[in-house]
Amino acid sequence: MSNPYLLHNDPSLYCLTPTCSLMTRLMRVRISVSGDTVVLQFLLPDPAAVLEGFLLGYGRQSGATTLVTLPAHGAPYQLETEAEPKYLLAVRPVPRKPVEKHCTGVAALDPPLVAGSLSPTAVFLSWGPEPHREGEVMEECLEEGFYTVRYRRRGGPWAHQSSPTAAAVLAGLRPASRYEFRVRASRGQRHGPWSAPLLHSTGPGANDMHFLISSASRLDLWEESEVFSSQPNSDLDAMGKKRFVAPHVVYKTDKRPEEPCSVTSSLLFFPGEKPGESDASTPPQAPPSNLTVVTVEGCPSFIILDWKNTDNHTQEYEVISTATGPDGEEVSVLMTDQTHTVVENLRPESSYAFKVKPKNDLGAGPPSEPVTFSTESADPRVSENASGKDAIWTRFPFRTAPPSDCTGQQYVKRTWYRKFVGVQLCNSLRYKIYLSDSLTGQFYDIGDEAGFGEDHCQFVDSFLDGRTGPQLRPQQLPPRTGFYRAARQEPVRLGPLGAGAPAGYVSWYECGTPIPGRW
Repeated sequence: MSNPYLLHNDPSLYCLTPTCSLMTRLMRVRISVSGDTVVLQFLLPDPAAVLEGFLLGYGRQSGATTLVTLPAHGAPYQLETEAEPKYLLAVRPVPRKPVEKHCTGVAALDPPLVAGSLSPTAVFLSWGPEPHREGEVMEECLEEGFYTVRYRRRGGPWAHQSSPTAAAVLAGLRPASRYEFRVRASRGQRHGPWSAPLLHSTGPGANDMHFLISSASRLDLWEESEVFSSQPNSDLDAMGKKRFVAPHVVYKTDKRPEEPCSVTSSLLFFPGEKPGESDASTPPQAPPSNLTVVTVEGCPSFIILDWKNTDNHTQEYEVISTATGPDGEEVSVLMTDQTHTVVENLRPESSYAFKVKPKNDLGAGPPSEPVTFSTESADPRVSENASGKDAIWTRFPFRTAPPSDCTGQQYVKRTWYRKFVGVQLCNSLRYKIYLSDSLTGQFYDIGDEAGFGEDHCQFVDSFLDGRTGPQLRPQQLPPRTGFYRAARQEPVRLGPLGAGAPAGYVSWYECGTPIPGRW
């Protein structure tokens, strides 16, 4: 085959004709057909590698799908079947030496779902060749864990299907229909969160890939997905105040009450767009349209603005936020080349107006019509509300050990531990937390002997157990020096962290407390 069709964005997954030879990342696969026998010959990169994976084939006449799991431990396998013109193959070599399992939790699925139509009634669904990027939890626990795919036709009930691998074949679908797909990882009775939804339409002969926006407009997503709604789950916020409702406001309603707010996970629904090339001869002439406020229920400190571009001369946008409070109006301006942006560090129980102005090298165009929004009350479970006090965080550059995932501004404050807490921002709700004995001294990582730092949110005055970065055991981490403890409220000690030590560390925290900000 001279030009195999690439169904998945990893080169180890191809649609193959009966006789072909192709190169994947790690091996060569030679496929030949003799009579009714399909022979697969794998040229492995080294003698210690074995195969695992599955073979997916479907017949031209019946349109049915066949999923064949390869034998365990690299045992040989020969398939005898009617020689049809198309087969889908996904294999990979794995080390013969067994992996020491450190099953520490349930994976969250960060990679986007990808769907390809096999027939008018069948879809191949994949969520990446690697089950999990943060800590490889499911990679290490694959024999003990599984994935659940749920899917439904628009307006219909959910159907469920389990899969031991990061891919599934869903058959028996209705042709020419739009479906919503989600997947989550499970181990025993523990379940991870559902992934972001994928909208995909079945159809006769459809062979195209469809990504989340990763084929459907965001309006389709908001209308069809249970994640977004024109009404909040509850009319009242955590303090009993009535939530703001308006036609231009969309509510993201899937956050659990005990879950910290996250800018990062919310922005997954708004993938980056490549700015269009603009050979402008005049400033933009038309304002952006459909300006929408997307707010996460229970998260008053940020919103996401989304709009539609209506002028092909636009190169970037000026986003103007106006806050109305006891001290009068406060105006802030953000610049972006996308058609959405996050506005952070909003104050609870405050009124805002937002508008977007298109710009290019020749000047600015007319702004959009302003939209208004009032934030809800701060959640008392996140932090104590000391009314009238300014933020206790002071911007101050401090010295740290090896760099973290967060590379933004640094802030410090005193703590009741008689130490200084330092944070380095990824965004206002995701940051790396450090401790130091002095303001001008070394700021160290914080290790946890009993968990993965969920209770370290105490250092930023949050009562919630936080979400953290990759949760690895100490022996999987480079050695460092840092403060550590085993439980909330316990005094910290300075000592070794990581490999050879009893305490591990993480690269970021999400605690629900925005930094910087106001109380």
